[in-house]
Amino acid sequence: MKKFYFLILFIKTICFSAQTWNSIGPNGGYFKDFAIHPTNPQIVFAGSDDSGGIWKSTDGGQNWTLVSSLFPNITGWKIVFDKINPNKIYACDMYGRYGLIKSIDGGNTWQLKNTGLNTRYDKMVTGIVHAHNKPDTLLISTGYEPGGTPPRPGNGVFRSFNGGNTWSAAGLQGTTTPCIASNGPGGAILVGTIGNGLKVSSNFGQTWINHPQIPPNANVLEIETDSNIVMVSALLDGVFLSTDYGNNFTNIGMLNEVNFDINIFKKTPTIELFSSAFSGLKKYSSSTGNWTAVNHPELNTQLAMGIGSRGNTLYVSNFSNANILKSTDGGVTWNFISNSPKAIEVGGLYIDPANANHIITSVLGTYNLNGLLGKECILETVNGGTSWTRKGPVAHGRGIAKDPNNPTTFYLGTYAKGLYKTTDAFTTFTNVRSGNRVILDVVVNPNNNQEVLISEIDNSNSSIAILKSINGGLTFNVTSTLVATKLDFDPVTPSVVYASTYSGLYKSTDAGNTWNILTLTNVPLSTVKSFSNHIYAAHLNGTLFKVNGTSTVNITGPWPNNSQINNVIENNGKLIIGINGAEKDTTLNLFGSTYLSVDSGSTWTNITGNMPCTHVYAMNGLQLVNNDLYVATYGGGVYKSPGLITSIKEQKNLQQINIYPNPAVDFLKVDLENIKSETIECFVQNYFGQIVLETKVSKANPEIDISMLSSGFYIVSFANTDIASKKIIKK
Repeated sequence: MKKFYFLILFIKTICFSAQTWNSIGPNGGYFKDFAIHPTNPQIVFAGSDDSGGIWKSTDGGQNWTLVSSLFPNITGWKIVFDKINPNKIYACDMYGRYGLIKSIDGGNTWQLKNTGLNTRYDKMVTGIVHAHNKPDTLLISTGYEPGGTPPRPGNGVFRSFNGGNTWSAAGLQGTTTPCIASNGPGGAILVGTIGNGLKVSSNFGQTWINHPQIPPNANVLEIETDSNIVMVSALLDGVFLSTDYGNNFTNIGMLNEVNFDINIFKKTPTIELFSSAFSGLKKYSSSTGNWTAVNHPELNTQLAMGIGSRGNTLYVSNFSNANILKSTDGGVTWNFISNSPKAIEVGGLYIDPANANHIITSVLGTYNLNGLLGKECILETVNGGTSWTRKGPVAHGRGIAKDPNNPTTFYLGTYAKGLYKTTDAFTTFTNVRSGNRVILDVVVNPNNNQEVLISEIDNSNSSIAILKSINGGLTFNVTSTLVATKLDFDPVTPSVVYASTYSGLYKSTDAGNTWNILTLTNVPLSTVKSFSNHIYAAHLNGTLFKVNGTSTVNITGPWPNNSQINNVIENNGKLIIGINGAEKDTTLNLFGSTYLSVDSGSTWTNITGNMPCTHVYAMNGLQLVNNDLYVATYGGGVYKSPGLITSIKEQKNLQQINIYPNPAVDFLKVDLENIKSETIECFVQNYFGQIVLETKVSKANPEIDISMLSSGFYIVSFANTDIASKKIIKK
C-alpha cells in the first residue's frame, strides 16, 4: 500500500489534464512477424520485437495503425489468425509482460488471455497453434534462450481447451521451446527446443518424443507449416523440409547459418522457401535443390528478422531498425514502406535548444556480428519529425554528445565499434576510438571543448575504464578503472565531474584526471545528474537519492522495485525521471515510465499517459524544450508531450466533483450537476500511468463502464483541466 499512498498524496497537491504524447518518429523498427489476412491481402499485421507493439495495415502495408496501445510495451513475436474465423487473432508476447492477447474483431481491440500462465517464464510465449479440427484447443510454446543477458528460458508447453481463456501445463516444463506447429490431419503437435531437437506429441502434450530425423541436440528456432509442407530451422544444423506433414524430413542445406526466420512462399508447381542468414536473405527452389541469395542492396549482408508472405507479396524486416521492405513479385524487386510503423529503438538523443524541430537520434543499425553489415545508426529531422534522414556510421548507436562551441560537431558512442566524431552533423565522420569497444557514455567539457571524457568497456581485453582526451578526441588516456554508467560535468564549475559507478558516486575536481569517492560508497548506480547546488543519483534497484554536499536523502517515488532509472532532468522546480524496462525481462521491472515531482521528490505522479512504449532507455533520453517534454524510448521512437509544464495546476484551485460508488465493480457515476458543460471527456489511467479507457460522460448519461478493467487502483481525469482528478478503486 505504500506505493499507492504516495500517488494519492500527490493528487491532493497538483493536477494535470490527461497527459497526451505524440510519437514523432523515426519510422521503422525491427519486426519479428508479419501476418497477412487469409482472404484479404490488404490487411496485414506487423508484430515488433521488444516493446514496439502490434500494428495493422488495411491498405497493403502503405499505412499502419498501432492496435495494441492498451498493452504498453507488448511485442508481436508471433501473430496467428484463427483457422475458421479470421476475425479471431492471437498475438504472443515473448518478453514475459503479458503472455498472450486475443482479438475477436479483426485486431481492432484485444483482451488479455493468460490465466494459468502464472510465472514470468510461463508468459514468455513464442508461438501458438490450433489443434487440427478442434478450434478451441490451443497450444503455446514458451521461451527463446535459456542463457543470455537476460535469460529467456520459458517453461515448456501450455494448452487451452476453451479458446485461450485458461491454460494448463502440457509437458516439457523446464525446457526452452521457441516454436510450435501442427502437422495437419495427423493431429500431431511439433515443438522446437533449444538443445533438445524437435519434439512431437500426438496426444496434446501428455507425452512427447523426439523426431528421429532432426538432430536430437539441435536448436530449433522456427517451424513453418502450410498444409503438407513443413519447414524447420535448426540453426547451425540447417533447414529441414517435409512434404508429408512432418512425418519425414530432409536436410536441404543452410548449414552453419543463423536461419533466424523462415518462410514457405510457394508449394506448387515447385516448392519455394525463404530463410534469413548473416550473408543476406536466401531463397530455395525444389526445382534446383539450391539456395540462392536475394540480390538487393537492402538485403545483402542484412539479417532478416521477420519474413511474411501471401501470393506473390513478401514483407521483410531487418535487424537494422529500418523501414519494412515489400516485394510484390516474389522477391525480385523491393521497395521500402516509407510510412512504416514508429517502433524504433533510440539509444541517444540530441534536440537543438535553439530549434526544437532539429533532432538527432542514434539507433541500433547493426549487431556487429559475423560480418553482418547493417545500416547507418543516425536519424535526423529538421522539421520536428515529419521526415527523417538516415546517415552516419554503420553501427549500433548509443550516446550523443554535442561540442558546445561548434554547431555541427558531435561525438557518438557505440556498442562494439568505439567512439565516432563528426564536424558536419554526421555527413562525414571519423572513428576516433576504434575497436571492439562499448562506449557507455561520452561527455564534453562545456568550458573547454578539447576535453572529452568517455566510459568504456574494451571487449578485446576485457578492460573497463574512464578515459580522457585533451585534444578533441584525437587521443585518449585512462584516468580510472571504474565502471561508470554515466558521466556529468558540473553546470557551475566545469572542472568538476561526477561519475555514477558500480561502487558509488565519484567526483573529480580536475576535469576527470583523478577521481575520489563522494558518497554512496559501494552502492551500484545507474545514473547521475548534477545541478547548481545538488545532485541526483539512482541505485540500480530504482532507489533515487538527492545529494546536497555530504547529505544524502532518499526521494524514491512509487515506482516498482528494481526499476532502472537512466534519466533525470530538472527545470524550474520540476523534477522528471525516466525509467527503462527494456531488455530486463527476467531481472528488473518490465515496464518503464516517466514520473514528475514538483516538490523536490517529496511526492510523485506518473505522467506516462497514453505512451504505448514506456521505456526511457536512451542516453539523455529526457529533454525539456519550451515546456514540451521529449522522451526517447526503446521500441517507440521519440515521443513529445506539448506544454507539459504549463498543464500543471494547483489542486486547491480546481473544481471538485464526486465520482461514485468508490470502490466500484462495473460502473462509475460522475456527478456533473455543478459543471457548466453538458458533456465532458474523461480518461482512466492505470497505476503505470497508461490511459486504459477514454470516454465521454454527460448529464444525460453520467456513467463510465469499467467492467473490462482488472481489479486495482485507477485515476480518473478530465479533458477540462479545471476539474480535479480522482483516485478510484475497481473491485
